[in-house]
Formats: sequence, C-alpha cells, structure tokens
Amino acid sequence: MPANYQRLMLKNGLAIVLLGLIGGFFLIFSMLGMISLSPLPFNIDYQIPGNASQWRAVHVGNLMNGLMAIIFALALSHLTLTEGAKKFVCYGTIAAIWGNAAFYVFGVFAPNHGITLGDNVLGEGNWAGVLAFSPAFVGAFILIAVVIVMFRGLPK
Repeated sequence: MPANYQRLMLKNGLAIVLLGLIGGFFLIFSMLGMISLSPLPFNIDYQIPGNASQWRAVHVGNLMNGLMAIIFALALSHLTLTEGAKKFVCYGTIAAIWGNAAFYVFGVFAPNHGITLGDNVLGEGNWAGVLAFSPAFVGAFILIAVVIVMFRGLPK
C-alpha cells in the first residue's frame, strides 16, 4: 500500500532532518572551539573532533538527504509504479539516506574523509573511513536506481 511506503519514507526523512539539525549544533561548537549554547551562561572547554567544513557537511548533507526522502515520499503517489517498484523506491531511498548519514558522521572521524576504504591523498584510512565509505558507496548506486525507477513511473 503506497501510504505505508510514504509514511515510512517520511519518518526516515524526518529522522535524517533531525540528525542534520543536531549536526548544526556540532558545526557551531566546532567553529567556536568549545561547547556553548549562548545565551546560556556556561561554556565547556572541549574541542569537537573534525573541522567546521566536515560538520557543515553533516548539517547540510543530512538536511538535504532528509528533504530528498520527504520529496520522494510525496512524489510516490503521483507515479505509476508496480507494488514492487514502490517497495524498491521506499527501501532504496531509506538505505541511501542512512548510508549517506553514516558517510557524513563517520567522515568527520576519518583522516581520509571516508571517500575511500584505505589511504588516499587526504589521509590515512581507518575504521571510521570504512564506516563512512561502505554504506554511502552502496547507497549511491541504489539511489541512482531509485531515481531511474521513479523516472520510468512518471505519468505519460
């Protein structure tokens, strides 16, 4: 039933948006070099791992991916797709947005920025790089297939 797929996509999209919003606080903390929730009168002298550009990616990337899932969910009822295609669009989108979320978050802790499994020109590979790269790599191909399926379902 499309409504169930839409609801599932909306729930996951909103969860990713929430992750992006929380990532915005980490962006601020990274930029300040401490944890501060101004105007509250306290600061915690703690340097957040990673740098501001990486936390900006966590913030903006997850917001965009969450919005993409929400848009795909809303578009689903306007497409002419088989039940199997709707299911693929739903679960493929969810897999891709969570894979991308892992990429953004674990990429912060990866000297190689999580764009390869091992060492690259940006830095050495580590466990975080593997956890960043692997789900995003698979998710990228799944998402391409999802968009192709959606294209094919456009009304004539």
